[in-house]
Amino acid sequence: MTAVAPRAAAELGISPALVGFHISAVYFAAMLISPVGGGLVRRLGATRTSQLALWLAALGCLVSAIGTLWALALGALVTGFGYGVTNPAASHLLSRMPPTRHMNLVFSIKQCGVPIGGVLTGLMMPPVTLALGWQAALLVCSGLILLLSVLLQKPRSSWDGDRVPGAAILASPFESVRLVWSNGILRWLALSSLLYSAVQLSLTSFLVTYLVREIGMELVLAGTILAVANVAGAAGRLGWGWLADRVRSGTLALILNGGFGIAGALATAAIAADWPLWSIAAAVALFGFCAVGWNGVFMAVIVRQSRPEAVALATGGSLTVTYVGITTGPALFAALHDHAGMSYSSGFALLGLVIAAGIGCLLIARRYR
Repeated sequence: MTAVAPRAAAELGISPALVGFHISAVYFAAMLISPVGGGLVRRLGATRTSQLALWLAALGCLVSAIGTLWALALGALVTGFGYGVTNPAASHLLSRMPPTRHMNLVFSIKQCGVPIGGVLTGLMMPPVTLALGWQAALLVCSGLILLLSVLLQKPRSSWDGDRVPGAAILASPFESVRLVWSNGILRWLALSSLLYSAVQLSLTSFLVTYLVREIGMELVLAGTILAVANVAGAAGRLGWGWLADRVRSGTLALILNGGFGIAGALATAAIAADWPLWSIAAAVALFGFCAVGWNGVFMAVIVRQSRPEAVALATGGSLTVTYVGITTGPALFAALHDHAGMSYSSGFALLGLVIAAGIGCLLIARRYR
């Protein structure tokens, strides 16, 4: 919805800033379901859990395509229920690999799926929206998601060999959160991810609307700039993963990421209508490289700090905290814009302070080592 928010909002007669509440609804549902991700992986297997996530996401797109506010709200929740179990499943699979000094890079490669999806969104959704409407664009997304779920069936028998059919699904919610909160390093890492994720989702949620409403760009060009941010984010996930392996410290890499992220936030906030296109793209690329590029290193650090048998639980518990930031970040951004008169550019500048708070949490986590 972020790539087509201006058009959808115009047809529905609402503020495009409300896309922030849509994103918050997605991740609120993800936050609710994430603690049981470990239980689902144990019982169904990581691959079947991933397929379930895709089926829910496809259903969410179909419901949203009905095109009413209530349908968008329900579709966001259904999509979020799917999204919330993807990382526990993937982390479980990757943790079974032999120990390697390139773990940060491995997890960063996996996490590149998110910005690659963002690239497809920025390049595909606006043209389909202009040609057929934003609801048709959601139907296209649903079809692609279902196709991927079918392709995942082939490796399922070999990848899900360690599942426990009788394992309890609902036994793990409080266990996963308690596991994270009782460990000083995991606790402060999770809190840093809360702040970093709020920044990431605010960038991807409001960039197109910011460029269209305040800078005066056309929708397709603004969508292309969103794709640039996500391409930079994909490169960032590889780059920060490589750096973390080189310096042998994921937390140090995350701190450096935050420092450059502050510069990217301020550069994006300073964009003006008379800037050449290359300079706008450069500012957004710097911000995307950092704000979208941190996740793989974070996931690898969580895995390294967890017992092998508790990786799915620790991942689910940590992401529950992460999703709090994702849920509240875009909603607060939208509320400040619509009710406090904050401009989009001022909001992006404010994100620099949020990143600084995240760096503080990482510094505390390093002390626990």
